[in-house]
Amino acid sequence: MQSSVLAGLGSPIAAIGTTASTIVTICAAVTGVTVLVRGVASRSRRDIARKLKICWQVGPDVEQTGALAYNESKESFEEVVLTVTCGLRGREVRRDIGLLRSGQDYLWAGPLVHDAIAAKRSDRPVVVEAGETHITKPHGVQATFRNGKAFWFRDEEQTGRVDELVIWAEKTRAVTLKRYFGRRSAFKRAYPVSVTVRAFERTEALEQAFTTLAATGDPSPEHGIPDIVVGPHDWIGRVAREESVVEPPISRSWTRRIAPAALDALSRNDRLYAIPYVFDSVALIRNDTLAGTGPMPRTLVEAVEAGTEVMRGKDITGGMPVALQVGAPDANGNAGDPYHMWPLFSSLGGSFFGYQDSGRFDDISDWRDRFVEAFTRLAEFGGDGVLPPALGRTEALELFLGGRAPFFICSSRGLAAIRARGMKVTVAAVPAAGHHAARSMVSAYGFYIYEGGLNIPAARDLVSSYVAQPKAGLDLNRIQPLVPVQQDAMSRVAERDAALAPYVDQCRTGLVMPSWPEMREAWKLIGRTEYRVLAGDGDPRQLAEEAATQGWELLREARGAD
Repeated sequence: MQSSVLAGLGSPIAAIGTTASTIVTICAAVTGVTVLVRGVASRSRRDIARKLKICWQVGPDVEQTGALAYNESKESFEEVVLTVTCGLRGREVRRDIGLLRSGQDYLWAGPLVHDAIAAKRSDRPVVVEAGETHITKPHGVQATFRNGKAFWFRDEEQTGRVDELVIWAEKTRAVTLKRYFGRRSAFKRAYPVSVTVRAFERTEALEQAFTTLAATGDPSPEHGIPDIVVGPHDWIGRVAREESVVEPPISRSWTRRIAPAALDALSRNDRLYAIPYVFDSVALIRNDTLAGTGPMPRTLVEAVEAGTEVMRGKDITGGMPVALQVGAPDANGNAGDPYHMWPLFSSLGGSFFGYQDSGRFDDISDWRDRFVEAFTRLAEFGGDGVLPPALGRTEALELFLGGRAPFFICSSRGLAAIRARGMKVTVAAVPAAGHHAARSMVSAYGFYIYEGGLNIPAARDLVSSYVAQPKAGLDLNRIQPLVPVQQDAMSRVAERDAALAPYVDQCRTGLVMPSWPEMREAWKLIGRTEYRVLAGDGDPRQLAEEAATQGWELLREARGAD
């Protein structure tokens, strides 16, 4: 019976099988046609890109000799950037051409190319020889440009599509950016270029790598060459002096949406050097499960006393009443953490070597005594064990996350890890340690376009078309709770996020970090002094006196001294 039933179904099954086979064949054919069409379209776009002709032209005289770009296609090429390599001098220089219409050519004359090379800052001296002999010798010429949605690279031998941009970032921000630019993101579905984010353990390591790359041109074996570097605004003085970044494109309609403090922070001499990304500052965070939900401490002493009482009542060992990162010296001479310490230091009367909001400096005779007294009083917190000098960022965060520190002084970067643990917290301004108002430092992070990057047009398009838009601030905030730089987004975040609202307030009222070229050394000086006075490594008054003198001399140019 069973075999006859199956036999009866044979024809229908065979028919279904035939139909299925036909469908599969059709689908395969359609897929094949789609792939073929895409392949033809890709070759067509590449063929059009090849019609941008570039070379080092040798003309009848020096004024007609130089880097030539000629568009022999029937389409316009946008965001064209020429790069010329002078082998004799071992230098590269770039020039923006912008739009190159069909049939249009552009000549970057040899004398102007070599003027640009001579003007480019370098630790290696550049000797520019007179005469036509060298100018008439071949130079390397490359171009990057956009055709439609795609970006292309062109030299005298090959043409390639730009498929990837590389971003360098400190590891905490790298996590956020990887999600924002990731494969499943809305960004990836809309943008023709993939973004790879390479992480550095700390901002100091990132800055050191970027500085070395800008000085030598040698790529990092581990991180390669970046197109974009995400860093704080106190780099501005240095990168402007080194000419290691390309100014991003901006528009008035865009700048009206950005907080003026962010634009000012990332500018120097009225030139914007990076697209603002996020603000950051420092606040006091309380573990409500441990310490309750009453009013927040009004002074550091109150926070320490409340934290100590909680630890005693809950029998917490191996913890701290208030966790604050400081940090022992590392191999690069960094120690302490002035940024996180600043609200306490300012409340004790300290200043950044007399620097004021107006951008001017008080005379050293006006601030020196308060500076020394602030460090002397800060040393007392180290001697009492309230601020252990060896406690670094990772250790401080782990104490709070592990329920061994009722209070935590931290930047907004710490909120992501806190929320990942599901902790109930309250956030407020850092309370004063002294008789003055506690005032936090404010930093603005930006997207710097590396001058030596391989894909400058694509990098500029990325930061202007996507990252700089108002929606980006809220999208990035949803991934990681940080303070956006867009004014509307700042207000919306403050309304909906009680934990981030105090950080928004700090970013609006705090002291924006100065950004002179000497900032790295100035931070190191204050950080080492912070660590030593807390560690009891010498007389705190003498250490502070020495730091005041050294800082005043270090910032001689910044304060306009003769």
